[in-house]
Amino acid sequence: MVTPPSGTIVVVTSPDDATVDPVVLDLTERGEHVVRFDTADFPGRAVLASSLTGGGWGGTLHVGTRTLDLTRIKSWWWRRPSEFRLPDEWDDTTRKFAASEARAGLLGVLGSVPALWVNHPLANMSTNYKPLQLAAAARVGLDIPDTIITTDVVQAKAFVQAHHAGGRQVIYKALGGGVRSESLAATVPTTVVDVGDVDASIGSTAVLLQERIVKAHEVRLTVVGPHMFAVAIEAHTEESRLDFRVDYGSLTYRVVDVPGVVAAGVRALMSVFHLYYGAIDFAVQPDGQWVFFEINANGQYRWLEKKCVGLGISKALADALADGKMS
Repeated sequence: MVTPPSGTIVVVTSPDDATVDPVVLDLTERGEHVVRFDTADFPGRAVLASSLTGGGWGGTLHVGTRTLDLTRIKSWWWRRPSEFRLPDEWDDTTRKFAASEARAGLLGVLGSVPALWVNHPLANMSTNYKPLQLAAAARVGLDIPDTIITTDVVQAKAFVQAHHAGGRQVIYKALGGGVRSESLAATVPTTVVDVGDVDASIGSTAVLLQERIVKAHEVRLTVVGPHMFAVAIEAHTEESRLDFRVDYGSLTYRVVDVPGVVAAGVRALMSVFHLYYGAIDFAVQPDGQWVFFEINANGQYRWLEKKCVGLGISKALADALADGKMS
């Protein structure tokens, strides 16, 4: 076994996550010791041996030919690890129990390590609920769209009618990330809702309805610690103006500045969720007003660096992980 030196950087992600490659290369060229680890390898190909002392959890995590001393890790990049992989021959109940135990044990031990986390798994989980995001954004002073979450057909119809009376459209957005399983990954697009679309099916599950913001363009604001990287995303088709994810080919990009009041609100929002990294979506109205849509604690950014050469998000991540400072 090879024991890494003090100050190891651990990148926790799936093997096919190409987003981390430029950061890992940068860190390696700086002489940093970087280990990639995927939670799918635990417990099958990775071995945890930890014990609790007065100073917290210590011990080792064996990953391939490397042995990580948990007390010598200076930073973690919790990117996009895979689900725990367990033997196919086990029955569903056994697999679910083993996965639950693996998650509680591994994440509980690793999550207690006093190192820089980008981001801590618990911090990522805290942003999973869009209603919580919107409430927090409103409290820190960011502008948000008029929004309801309902299973009440009467409330839903009244909301749509009131906005139509004011000359505004209403849209439906999925509250979660869409449908995902081992065989399916689908994103639910943003959809315009008319009064005739509102029927008893509203009561089948929670539904988010929101005023449609008139946009000059959108902004993806990527935050890495103290650094903010704002890119205007300009849509050139009707479909992409509603939801730019449906037609990336119609988009153009440019780097923009962040208004001071928005930057202050974003820093407060990052603090609320204990995030070091975040990808935040805004609509910018024709009068220049920024309206908050959502924050993704683990949002993608590499496509923006390819469109805006020299943007510097990867470098900022490498700097943070190499520095390892927790504040």
